[in-house]
Amino acid sequence: MRNYFLLILVLPVFLGSCKKPNQTDYSLTLEEYQELGMPDYDSVWNFEDYSNAFFILKKVKHEKPFALPINDSQRSGVLFSRMISLENLSFLQDETLPLYEKANIIKGYVNIHSDLIDVYTNIRMREQYYNPELIDIGIFALRVAQKMLDLGNEINESEVPADIAMQSGFPSIQNMYLTVLTDMLGKQQHTSEYSERNLELLADTLSSSVRRNMEWFEEDVSEIIKHGMSVVIDSTSSLKIKDDYKALIELL
Repeated sequence: MRNYFLLILVLPVFLGSCKKPNQTDYSLTLEEYQELGMPDYDSVWNFEDYSNAFFILKKVKHEKPFALPINDSQRSGVLFSRMISLENLSFLQDETLPLYEKANIIKGYVNIHSDLIDVYTNIRMREQYYNPELIDIGIFALRVAQKMLDLGNEINESEVPADIAMQSGFPSIQNMYLTVLTDMLGKQQHTSEYSERNLELLADTLSSSVRRNMEWFEEDVSEIIKHGMSVVIDSTSSLKIKDDYKALIELL
């Protein structure tokens, strides 16, 4: 595991970025997205909705690269929020749905995260136009990973045969969570590529997540996380991030 996570931390970060030119909102209106076939932003999305949305988003990206939905936009902000809303995981609160069925559904969100990253990233550009959105997508991924951990803990305590058959997969969920966590820490090390506001928002999410999960971290994982935070401390100008991460390093 040690070598695996060290590899993640030293991988080049391709999602770096600049601010949107002149902060101009080039996204389409909600009506324009809906005319293209975008699912209803005011309803909970299922996998079919996500599939339809990705088809539309890729079409928009091909024809108008700067016209994807963006956060904090009066034109398209609510649509972007729908794409990364934990409300789409409301099936987890359905008490009539068995735990193993919930697990089979939620594992598909790993692909949704990958598809969102793919749509909002231009692999031909070192500096990314959708920098704030990529940060938000990463935060969404970490929150989904936490939901998967919580569900996994429920399954581990279950005596239902179908749930018991899934218990051996829990370490892979932990590894997936740690992959997302270390990836987000890696992005934070490139402080010049992100706004301080976005970095502090990311730090709040990471700090809360680490505090919640640190009891099950193995020693080598804790050391990797501490190293990642130390690099961020040395590179950031945010006193808030410095103080938060120094306190966490003492706890790990």
